[in-house]
Amino acid sequence: MDLRSLRLFCRVVELKSFSLAAEEMHITQPAASQQVRTLERHLGTVLIDRSSREVLPTDAGRVLHVRARQMLELQDQALVELGNLDQLRGGAVAVGASTGPGEHILPRLIVGFRDRYPEVRVNLRVADTHEVIEEVLTRRLEVGVVGAPSGRDDLAVRPLARDEIVFVCAPGHPWAGREDVTLDELRSEPMVVQQEGAGIRTVFQEHLRTRGLHESDFTVAYEMGLNESAKHAVMAGAGLTYLSKFAIGTETANGTLAVVRVADLRIERDFTYVHLRRRVLGRAAGAFLVYLEEQAARLT
Repeated sequence: MDLRSLRLFCRVVELKSFSLAAEEMHITQPAASQQVRTLERHLGTVLIDRSSREVLPTDAGRVLHVRARQMLELQDQALVELGNLDQLRGGAVAVGASTGPGEHILPRLIVGFRDRYPEVRVNLRVADTHEVIEEVLTRRLEVGVVGAPSGRDDLAVRPLARDEIVFVCAPGHPWAGREDVTLDELRSEPMVVQQEGAGIRTVFQEHLRTRGLHESDFTVAYEMGLNESAKHAVMAGAGLTYLSKFAIGTETANGTLAVVRVADLRIERDFTYVHLRRRVLGRAAGAFLVYLEEQAARLT
């Protein structure tokens, strides 16, 4: 059954006339009669009672009319919704982000995107970098924003913002007021690290390797989840941790964390946004990527 034949049949029943239905559908009356007969042969039943002068459906015709009308209304609704998506008057984007960009950059950007496209919904999921990348690869997320390189050829990767990783301590720590500390001092001080899979930890480990060092050369005293866990452990006196510069603005401003400068140690990274190369993204996701590219010029 094709939907055009069903629409014609419905109009024949509703108008009680082959000629009026044919005129509405821009075909001849014989063509309309032939389409309905073809539909009857396909279904193996009589749909129109032709024994009287009035065009009336049979019992089978009444059943088909109800169901066909439902199908046609669904088609019409789908066409409207597809048109809305094409004009970005609807739709959703599934976005994942690691904690740095997910907590401190993307919320503001998403609000700006919704100001531009108020009827497009953006669903943000915050997890560690490894999990975000995995969910992009398995198509559970359309776009990911992460703080460590993926190294996957099947991902398109673009820069969003330049970040610096800084060390912080509690305001009562002996290093809080110092201009800087040495790398050897840093190695002996108790340190809080985030869980394996956290992008910031991966970047730190890779930077150490370029210096001929390993994480085990430092005094790792605690492994504490992600950003907020590490922050609060340090505030409670656990020692030092390293965080994105975007993640500490509030705490350094209100004096609950202090930045520790380490002589001859500067660690920078790019926050990047990624998507699967071979995936055809929806209009809403495509618009979100364009928006991120615009914002990257302001953030980098």
